[in-house]
Formats: sequence, C-alpha cells, structure tokens
Amino acid sequence: MDSRYVEFGWLGYIIFATYGAQCLQIGFYPVPSAGSTIEMLFKRTASNEHSKQYFLNLAAISIGEKIVLVAATLAVIIASLVPVATLLWPPVYSYLWPLFKSPPKALGIASALLLVIGNFITGLAVFTLKKHVTFHHFGETKKLYTGGIFGLVRNPVTLGLVIIYGGFVLALPSVVMIFGFVILLFNSSWRIKMEEHYLERSFGDPYLQYKKRVGKFWPKF
Repeated sequence: MDSRYVEFGWLGYIIFATYGAQCLQIGFYPVPSAGSTIEMLFKRTASNEHSKQYFLNLAAISIGEKIVLVAATLAVIIASLVPVATLLWPPVYSYLWPLFKSPPKALGIASALLLVIGNFITGLAVFTLKKHVTFHHFGETKKLYTGGIFGLVRNPVTLGLVIIYGGFVLALPSVVMIFGFVILLFNSSWRIKMEEHYLERSFGDPYLQYKKRVGKFWPKF
C-alpha cells in the first residue's frame, strides 16, 4: 500500500447525505421495475394479461444473462459502497488504484455538484411515480405515465443514479471506481432494455409514440 489518501472535508457530509437520501427512497419509496433482480430470480404467479407479458419478458432471458446481470448488480453495489468505506477508513483509497495522490479540490466541487443534481433528479422521479402511478402485485406499472419529469426523459431514476455514481468517481478518482461506473452503465442499459420490452408488449403504440417523443436519458428538443 502506498501513501495515497483522500480527505473529503465538507464533501463527506454531502456523500453521507446522498446515502441517507437513497436509503430513504429504497426503504419508503421503492420503485419496481421489469429489470428488477428480485423479480427476475423469484417469479410470481401470472394473473392477468399484464403479468403474462411480464413473465414472457423474463422467460426471454437466458440463465447466462441472468448470472451476468446479477453479478453486475453485485459489482455495482460493492463499488457504490466504496465512498462510505473510505469515509470511515481513508486508507481504502490506496487500494483503488488511485489516479491522484490527493484528488484536486476542483474535482471535489464537481463531485458535490453531481451528487446534488443526481439526488434531486432521483428524488423528483420517485416522488412523481409514487404520486401518479400504481403497480401490479408482481411489481410493474399498471399504466403508462408520461407527465412531469417523465415528459422530459424516459428513465430519470437511472439518470439520477448514474449522475450520483459519477459524483462518487470524481470524489475518488481511481481505476476501481471508473470500472464500477462502466459496469453500472452496462447493467443499467440492459435492465432498461428489459423494461422497454415489457412496456412495448403491455402498452403498444402509445409507448412507441412516447419513445419517439421523449429521449431515454436526455430531453429531445
């Protein structure tokens, strides 16, 4: 281990607040998804046309793909816990193949900005879903909601989480965190693809028109 280190200072409070905000959302406002690991591994009984479409969607995923997705999810979870581990024990940074002996202050400012923006986007998206959308017993949406922030981007929750992880990368610029970011992008893209298959099968043309009108991650102007 070398002498590389990271001192978060005020950024540490924002990182802790980010974990707190995400834990609150997961604990009190969980957002089900056709790409959910739990739903993927533990199929529930199909009772209507929507759930039949959902399970047809899951059936199209091979065992190998499921293993890759679960492994990728575990890798992302572990990588996302690295910042809090470093807060509790700063020498962790030395094991991440850091890009700097001590990260520049400018990266800390950029990190804080991304964390605030990412938390705002995920919070707004989750609040919007909980206010306007109800879910089937198997965890998928009962209706296609295209208002609010979902009228700007189709996947604001994922966008917010990617921005948050980008903030973590800038807080701990290292090979390990960048690798985790790449895995997150792969994992998110694959799960969104699963989600889109379900939505296309369940809502047909209205969803296809929504896809044409609204960008996956960025607004279409």
